[in-house]
Order: sequence, then C-alpha cells, then structure tokens
Amino acid sequence: MSILKPKGRLSLCADFVREGSRLADIGTDHGYLPIALCQSGKIPSAIACDINPLPLRSAEENIAKFGFSEKIQTRLSDGLKELVSDEVDDVVIAGMGGELIRDILAAAPWVKDEAKHLVLQPMTHHDDLIRWLYENGFDIDRQAAVRDDGKAYTILSTRFTGDKTDCDLYTAIVGKLDPHDENSRGFLTRSLQNLRNKSKGDKSLLPVVQQLEEALYEAE
Repeated sequence: MSILKPKGRLSLCADFVREGSRLADIGTDHGYLPIALCQSGKIPSAIACDINPLPLRSAEENIAKFGFSEKIQTRLSDGLKELVSDEVDDVVIAGMGGELIRDILAAAPWVKDEAKHLVLQPMTHHDDLIRWLYENGFDIDRQAAVRDDGKAYTILSTRFTGDKTDCDLYTAIVGKLDPHDENSRGFLTRSLQNLRNKSKGDKSLLPVVQQLEEALYEAE
C-alpha cells in the first residue's frame, strides 16, 4: 500500500495536529488528511466530514482502499453541526474562506473548551477570522505560512482560553507570523497588496498600510 504524504497546505495542517488526538476533518473532500495521519500513527481515529455527498463518497472509497474503515468514520455534516464534543479532540477546518470558518465555529459552542484544539486554514479573509478568534476568547498559540500551487496561505493553531482581546486590523493581518520567514513574508506581501487596493476607496486604511510596509521593510 502506498504512503500518503500531504503537501502544501495539508502538510502544515497535519504538522499542527496533536499527537494521539481524535480528529475531526471538516470539509474532508477526498479524506487524504485523516488517512495520512492514521497511516503515520499520529492519530488513533478520525471523523471525516463534508457537507456534500459526492466528496464524502470519494472519502469513503479512499478510506476503504487504504484499510482505515474501522478507524475513520465519514459523516455528512454542515460544518460541526453533526458532531458532539466528546467525539473529538482536534478539529481541522481547511480550504474555506475565513468568514465561513468563523461562522462554523460560532455555530458550535462546544469548541469553547480549553481541551479542544483547532487547526484552521482560511483561503481568504484570514484577518476577519483572527479578529473573531481574539474577540471571542481564543488564543493563537502558533501560526505559519506555506506556499501551495504558487499561492501563499496561513494556518492557525488555536484554542479557547476565555480571555477576550481587542484586535486591531494590523494585528488581525499579521497575527503570529514572523515577517523574517520567507513564506510568511510572501503571505504578508500579498495581504499588503490587498490592503492597498482596499485603501483606494477607504483612506482610513492608509495608516495600517504604512505600518505593514514598515514591518516588511525592516524584515528584509
């Protein structure tokens, strides 16, 4: 049997999952992430969820092909709605917009538990997600960026602490990324360009543009 090795975004998501945790993979698509993590022995079990039947059927076929039908369940679910707290320890939500990830978390109060660990990979609007996390009692303990198929993405490791923190736009954009890191710098440069475009219609964004430009310049 071949060995599945996630690449790009999924590889970093896999790195962020805690050893020995029971995983929920939301928007699992082909089921490759939970298969790879079970195959490597990093996790004992997983629930692979998707809102659409077709990708879930594809995940079921792949799970069976790799021999993990007893360790990985599949579940038709709109976000986290068909899961309950005591089934999982770590939750991965990847490949969705930051606003959708935010809404999925907001609809599942049980994620506000210090024992739970969330791995989040927004495709867009990462700043909206980060701001929501801080303002709703979550802490980002780790964040990194990765290039995948020519584009830069960020992955967040977060858990609930109950400490709500005000979050300005600059903090929401940069998060815990280190501008000295090549991948992070690439991601922040793309974020800066998006912010510049928005500032053409909203001059109040110009101070944040300048702040981010200075941070990137100093990191060169």
